Amino acid sequence: MRSLSITAALAAASLGGATLAQEIQVVFGSPSLDRWMYPFNFTPGIESQASCFGAIEQAGFDDRDGEFLLGFNVGAHVPTGLPLDQYRIVSARLTAVVLNDLEARYDPTFDSVRSLYQTSNPDYVPDADPGRPVEVFACGYRNGWTLESFGERSPFGGAPIVPPAEGARNVFPVAIDGNGTTVDVSRQVRQRFDAMGLSIGTTDTVSPGELMPSGTVMSFELSPCDPGTRLYLRQALAAGRLNLLVTSLQPASGGPDGGSGERTYPQFYTKENAAGLPATLTLVVRVGDPGDFNGDGFKDFFDYADFIDAFESGSPQADFNQDCFVDFFDFDDFVGAFER
Repeated sequence: MRSLSITAALAAASLGGATLAQEIQVVFGSPSLDRWMYPFNFTPGIESQASCFGAIEQAGFDDRDGEFLLGFNVGAHVPTGLPLDQYRIVSARLTAVVLNDLEARYDPTFDSVRSLYQTSNPDYVPDADPGRPVEVFACGYRNGWTLESFGERSPFGGAPIVPPAEGARNVFPVAIDGNGTTVDVSRQVRQRFDAMGLSIGTTDTVSPGELMPSGTVMSFELSPCDPGTRLYLRQALAAGRLNLLVTSLQPASGGPDGGSGERTYPQFYTKENAAGLPATLTLVVRVGDPGDFNGDGFKDFFDYADFIDAFESGSPQADFNQDCFVDFFDFDDFVGAFER
């Protein structure tokens, strides 16, 4: 198989045609942007930790109140501006390291918002396990801010910031589907709807329900099998920037900026922390003409033959549309890409 450099792919892209296919593997050891998204954060972009908590149905606050915004300049390693179908996400994994010690419980499962209703609400259901999951969501923007323009020290939200206003933050978590339709989930408890993020944080060093020690690495697998996740990642690669929001609906009950009582929510290291434990992103992506199935830089009979072999053997490589099933739709999509 011919080896193709990123430079060669960029050169091909600049000519306006399909790029030569290649697989790019890159580890971002630190984000280019990390910021604690909280209305009372008066040192944006230079804080050493980011707390993730909820202010459940508290007037003047979003339910998802304290959030951790992360941004990665993926365009430094992956060609930008290509048609979305020329980005095949093989895998994407975000990690973030817990800072506070034995205060937040590990919950790797989805929790319905109904478990956060008042117990007197007839729709209330008890949470089946202790703790609240840490979730990653796609980002939405308002007040004229965009993926390209919002930075670590950009304004948190529109006026007034203090006292805070609901639904006013300039970057907010959204659920996204395969058509690109987004829904703001900042106030989903009071608005009474469930929503899935891009991923739920997991770790193999703590059992579910146990308190997480400082240094616990939480991993978030951004699965391309989900149409919304796949679309969001492709759009980010085309734009050259991937922004993500780490959030939790664990109510704030203690500690600085969290009211009185025992603190039960997680805090995460930022890249500014002297401990040197920032969030990371590991990305494997296939870039280029999707019809070049074997990635040798040519679209020819060998691509067709290799796909047929993979398809007939049921190989995951034949999951051409990345829905995590190998079926007729993969065959049909490959033929369409091959013939273009």
